[in-house]
This record gives sequence, structure tokens and C-alpha cells, in this order.
Amino acid sequence: MSQQPRERETTTPPVTGGDRAGLSRRRLLTLGAVGVVAAGGAYAVSRGPGLPSLPQLPGLVEPSPPELRIDPQPVEFRDLAARRRIGSAAYVYEVTGRAATYYVTEPFGARLDRWLALHRRHVGQAPDEIRSYGAWVRGSSTSWHSSGEAIDIARLRADGRDLTSLRHDQWRDAPATELKRRLSLYWRTAAGLHHEFADVLTYLFDAAHDNHIHVDLGRFGPEQPRLIRRSDAQVQAVQAMCRHVWGRTDVQITGDFDDVTRDATTQILEKAGGPGELADSREAWQAFMVATMEHA
Repeated sequence: MSQQPRERETTTPPVTGGDRAGLSRRRLLTLGAVGVVAAGGAYAVSRGPGLPSLPQLPGLVEPSPPELRIDPQPVEFRDLAARRRIGSAAYVYEVTGRAATYYVTEPFGARLDRWLALHRRHVGQAPDEIRSYGAWVRGSSTSWHSSGEAIDIARLRADGRDLTSLRHDQWRDAPATELKRRLSLYWRTAAGLHHEFADVLTYLFDAAHDNHIHVDLGRFGPEQPRLIRRSDAQVQAVQAMCRHVWGRTDVQITGDFDDVTRDATTQILEKAGGPGELADSREAWQAFMVATMEHA
């Protein structure tokens, strides 16, 4: 999202504030994908010693060729699922601080529920409230918000206090010790989002994402994400996780999956008992993200 949406009544659908980064992203045409995503939640991925079992999404297939992919298809909110929770947490509009209804496809809503369960299990936080700048937005064919397959997440809260703030704009100038703690929680939370969503845009992407993390299913549709080396967003995030969670200050945040980054992620995966190198498979990507979530 490039700007904060105007305040609105919680009884009406959000109509402002979609992501305006202008990305040329593609996704699979996934009619009938509800059964694929909603059936997820089993923990049954084969793993090396010491690595926790990972959520697996059944029915995954290799990406379809480009001619079978489509751009976001704008829909009206009436064609989407009206939701007031993400998992067990209430959905709250960040601008007003009030509980609200958000509109997404059923597969995307199920994926959000899976993400929060993953966060609870591996980060160890149990939020009762998810603060957001919005999900569905009317109109733009360049935004996954308009297709009901994107959301902007700002904060995870419980008992009236922040557990994790994704509002980098509020704490980026904090004293060194506090900044280190905030960055570690931010990137451990981002790891869970990268585990589940194809496109995850953080403050590293541009200034418009300094107060939230945007996620969508654009690149892979219902499939689990994997590393795309040419993705600046993915590579920068991995490098930030290496630095701010794993303490690998030799890794620079460049967006280039260079030898230093490859070596660091391979060593992290070896320590976690993960399979192969990060770029080898979806399983390696998942293992790296789970290990990062758990590394306090």
C-alpha cells in the first residue's frame, strides 16, 4: 500500500489503500482452489534431525507455463468471503483501532489462518488481535488487493499490547538495544509470512511499506513459495534474516544472492538439519523460514 487509507466505518467494505507498487506479477489461474488451501494444516514434511515438522499444503504442482498465468482479476467485495478474524485473532483496522470486516478469497483466508497457526507454533506468540491497513480494494488490475488475494499487516497484539510491530516507521530510530530486539521480531515474523506467501513486501522494498508488510499469492497461486533468485524482495529478506536474526553481519543486504549469502544460508540449514541449499527446493525454503522463526 502506498498510503494510509482514509478512516471508514467498520460496517462497510474497505475501498481504499491497495498496494500501488506497480509490480508486474503473475499467478496461476486457480478456480476451485478452495479445496487445495483449506485442506492444509497437516504437519508431514520429511525433515532432517532437529528440524521441526513443517506445514504442508496438499496438491502442490509445479508452476504452470507463462501462457496459463494471469494478472490480478478485480472483483467486487460481494464475491469474496467476509471475515472478522485471522485464525483465533480479531481483525482490527489500524487507522481506527476498531474491529472490522475484511474481504478476501476463501483460499487466501485459509492461508492467513495457516500463517497465524505457524507463527503461534514457531515464534511462540499468541496474538488475540491482528492490526491491518486493509485487504480488498476496488479497482486496479495491477494490485492483488483488487482480487481479494492480498493484505497489509501492521501489528500483532495481545491483551492490549504489541507482541510484534511491523510498523518500522515507529521504531526505526530506537536505541541500539531496542532496535536490535525489534528487528529480530520483525524478521522472525516476516519469515512466517515468506513461508506461506509468494510476495512479501517489507520496508526494504520501498518507503510505502515502512508501516506494514504486504503479502499476496501472486507469484505461485496456491503453491508453497520457493526462492526465486531474481526476486529482490525475497533475497533482501533472506539477507536481513541472516543479519538481524542469525547475527551474520558478513551478509550484506543487496538483493543479490551472492556467494556470501549462499554460504550463510547453507550453514544455517545445516545447523537446523534442513535439506540441501536454500535455492534447491521448496522444502529448503520452508526449513530456513521455520528455523528463523524459532531462532530467538
